[in-house]
Amino acid sequence: MPTYSVVLKKPGVVRVIGSQLLARFAFGMMSLGFVFHIQNVYHSYALAGVALGFETVGAALAGPVLSRNIGRIGVRALIWGTSILTSALLLVIGLVRVNPALLCLVALGVGLSSPPIQAAVRAIYPTLVSRKERQALFSLDATLQELIWIIGPVLATFVAATISPLAVIILMVCVQLLGSATFLANPEVGKGDFPKSSGRLGGVLKKPIVLWLMAIGTLLIGSFSGVEVGTVGALSRGTAGLVISVFSVGSILGGFVIGPRAKNAKALVWFTSLILVGYVLANIMPTNPWWLGMCWFISGLGIAPALGLISHSVSLVLSPAESAEAYGWIMTGQLVGYSAGAALAGIAIDTIGNTSAIWLATIFEVLTVLACIFSLPYMPSLHHVPTQGIQIIDTDEPE
Repeated sequence: MPTYSVVLKKPGVVRVIGSQLLARFAFGMMSLGFVFHIQNVYHSYALAGVALGFETVGAALAGPVLSRNIGRIGVRALIWGTSILTSALLLVIGLVRVNPALLCLVALGVGLSSPPIQAAVRAIYPTLVSRKERQALFSLDATLQELIWIIGPVLATFVAATISPLAVIILMVCVQLLGSATFLANPEVGKGDFPKSSGRLGGVLKKPIVLWLMAIGTLLIGSFSGVEVGTVGALSRGTAGLVISVFSVGSILGGFVIGPRAKNAKALVWFTSLILVGYVLANIMPTNPWWLGMCWFISGLGIAPALGLISHSVSLVLSPAESAEAYGWIMTGQLVGYSAGAALAGIAIDTIGNTSAIWLATIFEVLTVLACIFSLPYMPSLHHVPTQGIQIIDTDEPE
């Protein structure tokens, strides 16, 4: 298995990874940015939550549609156009006071116009490295994206506290436009092959592997909601934030140390099982911040490797024309999982108790592990792609 250092030496890899992280960074600030600004202007946390929910629904609906049209419209035209539209709608939220119903519609538009950067870059990755190096590249991508969710909320909180909540929205717009421009300026983006999808929307869902990966992603990300909401319910707000951050710290370490070591399709079972171990242990002393932090660190070790392997599997089994839409559907599943998990976690806390959301996360993760086990007959080998029923792509090593 090639190391990260080998992959990073490949031409264009550092440039593409760095620019796509910057292009997606605004979304790491969006949750707190919406809550801080809308609560400050409308004095309603409920409205902030509803608006954020509309944004999430919009992103979930748009993901597959925009992703499959990358080849039809063109990657630069599509991403630049959606980036400008998203930024304009964010400015409306930040600068114009509208009635709550219209605010929610604008938030929905922000989600619907979310640039499909993640789908685009994952279609580009296979062109940058050889087949045997893809797993390391996808694992590195999943590891580094944790920086978005560690730095983003911290930066949003700092800017809101030291300048103003509106400044967070303005910063999001600036980062979105700068990041998209930087990403699209890469020559690798222009050289990327994005074939037009010839099938109908949703056609990739006929492939069992896409359905299984979508289900696994939905359940896995749904468990994260239980972790976050459950930690807030079990601990004080200040302590909860620090403990939750340990989750991402573990993910980064796991991505660097464990991610490249996956040798077969069963690795996804082992990665998700490691996450489950931390969840189960957390239920022993869920109100002890030190214990909970240790448990989330253990669980975090499996997160980036698992997400990286999901992306890598798509690149192995689908043609370039299909993979972008497949990534869109998988991201939609993850958004649905997160929203459903958060809603169920909140209901569990209100009706059962403050630590019940952690049990909910555990149940989600048990289902995740079971889905990984049942999906094994459809999972590709990480070294030799089966020829039956699967279109092999990029069999030649790039020079």
